[in-house]
Amino acid sequence: MNCDLTCIITGHREGHIAVASLRSFWAAIEAARAAGFKVEPLLCLDRPDTRTEQLFHSYKQDAVAVDVYDVADQGKVRNGAVAKANGKYCAFLDADDLWSENWLVEALTFLKNSPKTHIAHPEYNYFFESQATIFTHVDQESPDFRLEVLRVANYWDALCVCPTKIYREIPFCDRDMTGGYAFEDWHWNCETVAAGYIHKVVPKTVLFKRRQESSQTVKAAANKSLTRRHPLLDYGHSMYSSTGSRQ
Repeated sequence: MNCDLTCIITGHREGHIAVASLRSFWAAIEAARAAGFKVEPLLCLDRPDTRTEQLFHSYKQDAVAVDVYDVADQGKVRNGAVAKANGKYCAFLDADDLWSENWLVEALTFLKNSPKTHIAHPEYNYFFESQATIFTHVDQESPDFRLEVLRVANYWDALCVCPTKIYREIPFCDRDMTGGYAFEDWHWNCETVAAGYIHKVVPKTVLFKRRQESSQTVKAAANKSLTRRHPLLDYGHSMYSSTGSRQ
């Protein structure tokens, strides 16, 4: 690892919507660099349309390249980007969402003073466009966290910051909407909790999430997709305590 952070933005067919996300991506990176962190940007596309690919190249700045995948699976793209990452930590952004400008600085400052088992999440997700709601992330070490809730609902968004080695140890599982499987971020959260990693909240940070009818989460819910099977999701499994730590 020869830099502090690898920032990964993934897109496919966002078109003009990607402009705001790319600007947000670079603004947060500039803030992190101004704070003294060494940051590597990675721009990734998966089966993009022509307009989105053009925009990614227009906003390439000092990224080495725009990597184009042909997998139709955001989790696989993230795994591919992590395999190339040179940063001690990795951060993800989707090309229709926005980082708060302070997110990377606050997350890195938090993590460098934390155990290597910690995964950093923004305090809030602000959903906009088709809705206007605020989702508060729950710190795994707070009294509000309950393992039984994680079994039926996802506590944390995938757009977090954590040590690169965690992403390599626990890659995102394959998405298979046709077969009825989705929510690879929820599954990843279950896998990391089961492995003993701790999901933490970074105060005074926010992720802006664009919620459209065409979003993968909305499509997965409409399709009544499931997460892939995991022992942690089994109510009859006694391997884990109510806090998510190994017995």
